[in-house]
Amino acid sequence: MAKTVFFTLNNFQKEGGGTIRMLGIINELARHNDEIILMSNIKDKSKVSPNVQHIALETEFSPEEKRKFQFLLGAFGYSFLNRAFSRQLESLRKSFSKLNSDDKVIFFEYLDNSIGYWLKKNNIIPSYINDIHGIASNEFIFQRKKAKSLLSKLFLKVKEKIAMALDKKVFNDAEAIIYASAAMDDYYKNLYPSLRKKNNIFLPYVLNNANVKAPDNDVIQKIKADWGITDSDFVFLFAGAYKETGGIQDLMLAFDNIAPEFPEAKLILVGDGPTFENCRTLKESLSSSERILQMGRQPYNYLSSFQEIAHVLVCPDRQNLFSDLIVHVKYLDALISGKIVINGSFKSVMEINSGKKLSLLFKPSDIDDLGHKMKDSIRHYDTLRHEFSDSKQYTLDNLTYSNYIKNLNNFGH
Repeated sequence: MAKTVFFTLNNFQKEGGGTIRMLGIINELARHNDEIILMSNIKDKSKVSPNVQHIALETEFSPEEKRKFQFLLGAFGYSFLNRAFSRQLESLRKSFSKLNSDDKVIFFEYLDNSIGYWLKKNNIIPSYINDIHGIASNEFIFQRKKAKSLLSKLFLKVKEKIAMALDKKVFNDAEAIIYASAAMDDYYKNLYPSLRKKNNIFLPYVLNNANVKAPDNDVIQKIKADWGITDSDFVFLFAGAYKETGGIQDLMLAFDNIAPEFPEAKLILVGDGPTFENCRTLKESLSSSERILQMGRQPYNYLSSFQEIAHVLVCPDRQNLFSDLIVHVKYLDALISGKIVINGSFKSVMEINSGKKLSLLFKPSDIDDLGHKMKDSIRHYDTLRHEFSDSKQYTLDNLTYSNYIKNLNNFGH
């Protein structure tokens, strides 16, 4: 009998949107199907349902090798890589020899997707399905707009074009694409019309029930004591990755604008990433610096405790293509906190808010509008708590992988 195989080079050590999605899909499908195989570098197998069979990969790419692989595959033909990456190719050939020819193979992340294409071209697998986790060309476009020098802009333009060429190769050759929103489906079909002929699979970014954790009172009390947070404070919380599109700088500026009017307000920032130090520098320049608590990366299982401390959770992402196409896991995590949530009105977000207003929405990249929504959340706190009182239950009832089991079962057929 044909099995459904999931492939990723990820070791699942670092929790985030990608690993949460992968585990959510695998574990939910395994509840209904015992013919599931995970090919990965996973370290802790307890994160995965005991029904799942494992094939441990002996293949790894260094960060430099990942960049080189994707650049060369986008710029040249697949055979150009066979010599440069012969070690990885032979290792993967050995791992895939353990599968049957009729097994369905789904490749999860960006590098994984490219490997699926490479393996098919080398006749190691007959076909592959891609789950789209990111849009590399969009990242380069965003960086290019922020770049100062002409040389940097030209370099990022070249990277953008090569990333688009890679996507075209990989997605056009896939048996099917798993897309996370109607907006994503439209975007890729307009960009690559040949995708309209494929039997694509709709599977939005939703919640993994296993990740719903109760707050820990000991953790709550420690956070309050360590950071001087009192019951009289009104706390805004951001928890997520520091990146250019993340909007943390916008959130800090919006908070600084409203802080004089609301002396009881504090802003907690949890997370790390490429723009962490830039945000630290910005923080020190603001008049409200002492009321912005930049806590760095924290264990994911502390998230519900941080949420319990907060009055309002803010997801301040700037306008960008990725957010229009994919709902961020931090938004879903925020919705199940039972607290007021402020989020950008992206296309993907409006899809899941259709007919049901789940949160306060602001115009992405508009610092003034974000500030206005933050003011409203303080001034009308009790009214808004009541207005959004059922958002948590709605999310748990409607926005989990268990709600999309029929779509998941399409993997194997």
